[in-house]
Formats: sequence, structure tokens, C-alpha cells
Amino acid sequence: MKKLSVFIVSALVTFSAVSSSYAIVGAGFHWGFDYSMSMEDVKNEKVGIPMPDVSGLSLPPVFDPQNKDFITVSRTNWKASAINFGGKVYIDFIPIIEAIEVSCNFGLWQYDGSLRYADFSAAGLQYIAANNGNLSYKDVPLTIGSVGLPEYIGLNGTPYAKLQLDATVRKTIVDFWIVKLSGGAGLSSHFSTPLLTAKLIEDVVGGQLSDPTKLQTLLAPQGSMSKAIVQKIIDEAMGKPIIGMHILLGVKAKLPVVPIGIYVDGKYMIPFTKYDSDAGDKSINGFGLLLNAGLSLSI
Repeated sequence: MKKLSVFIVSALVTFSAVSSSYAIVGAGFHWGFDYSMSMEDVKNEKVGIPMPDVSGLSLPPVFDPQNKDFITVSRTNWKASAINFGGKVYIDFIPIIEAIEVSCNFGLWQYDGSLRYADFSAAGLQYIAANNGNLSYKDVPLTIGSVGLPEYIGLNGTPYAKLQLDATVRKTIVDFWIVKLSGGAGLSSHFSTPLLTAKLIEDVVGGQLSDPTKLQTLLAPQGSMSKAIVQKIIDEAMGKPIIGMHILLGVKAKLPVVPIGIYVDGKYMIPFTKYDSDAGDKSINGFGLLLNAGLSLSI
């Protein structure tokens, strides 16, 4: 009986060592905390839509349409939602480099998008006459809730979604038996919704604002044009990819015999291009830390 016990213990120790050292493939599911995504407030960015013909309106002689902004756009109060999740698959018997991993994250953010336009209604014309030719402006919120669209995966603001795909090579730095510290690097590809920019509004509105007296109807908070602008953001989700790289430092804990483990991966994201070139210098800053914590299953 004693010999049998010794044999069983020896077998378990051997199996543990083999299992710990030679796991072949695995997968994981994680929740993410993306601190890389941030955006400066942009207020009253000029939209390249010319002032409509106002010659038929009763305007004072001092009014000069050439020196007035017709439409501007703003993006403020950027904030992350609670939604950021993903998964990964990996192979960890590659010679020299040790492991290759492919992972993904899907995250949601929102902000307060709005549009400001010159008011040529009866009240607006009275304001112009009484204020030495200065224009009165109307503000129109361009959020999901304000234009009457259904929630976008729980969001009511102006939505921003990102799908991130990473390919990583990693190698164990320190092995504490059941806890391993590893490092690595790889390429990243990001697919996202467009930002609310002057260019996006120009694409939607086009030449539809030729009659200045109809602006209030077209651009009302739940007007057809306001709704079309927000809908375009949703419809163009996951467009042209943004390419970049990342540097990884991760910790994994797993008992030798048990196939389930836990892991925390920290990635420093380095995009090579802007997230939205139409936003210019006010595009999203994608440099920073992405932290994933999850469960893994390996064999």
C-alpha cells in the first residue's frame, strides 16, 4: 500500500510538472479597462457649409454673411462606459519566443456632440436687426437620446465604439511555479466608429440647407437631418482600421493539474496613425494603458 501511495504521489508530481511546462493551447475571456482612449473638448469647430442665399430676407445693411459662421460642431465630456470585454487564444510551445497570442477587446465610450447653426427664423431676424447685424445661434444636441434613436448598447450620448485586435509574441520572464510573469510585444489593429466632425456633417447635409428659413425644421433636436447625422455615426462603425503596436507585461496564475487559470495583462498601446483623420489635431489620443483581467482555459 505504501509503494502504491508513493507511486501515485510521484505520478501526480510528474504530471504536474509536465502540465505546468508543456500546456499546448489555451483560450481566455477578460474584462478590460482601457485608459488609452481620451479626447479633448472641441467647441464650435467650423463646418465647411457656405451661408445660404439670404438676399430675400429682411436683413439690415450692416449684415455681412461672409464674416459669419453658418454652422459649427462641438464634442465635449468624453467618458468611458462600463462595457469593455474580449478574449484571446494562444499557443505556448513555440521555440525560442515561447508563445503566440491573438486577442481582442470591444469597448464603448460616449460624449456630448452638438451642432450650432445661424438662426434665420422670424425671431432670429429680429435679433439681427436689433444687434447691429450679429447673428443669433441655435444649439442642437446630436446624441442618441436627443434625436430619438434607440439606445446603442446602453448608450444615450453620442456613441463611440472600438474593436481592437492584437497579435502578440510573449515569453516568460519569471516562473514562480503557479505564477508566471511574462513580457511581449506585437501589432494592433483598431476598428472604430467615426467622430462627430465637420467633415461628417458636410457629408450628411450636403446642399440640403439652401433655404435658411427651413433650418429650424431640418435641424430640430428630433428633425430628420439631426437624426441622419447620428445614424451615420452608428452605420459607419468599424470602418478603416488604425494600425499600431503594443508592449505587454502580464501575470498568470494556474495550478498544474487544473486547466483553469486567472490572468492580468497590461498593454501599452501605441497607434501609428490618428483614430479619425477628419478630426485633425483634436482626434482621439490612443496612447496609454489597456488592462485586461480574466479567466483562461488551457490544455
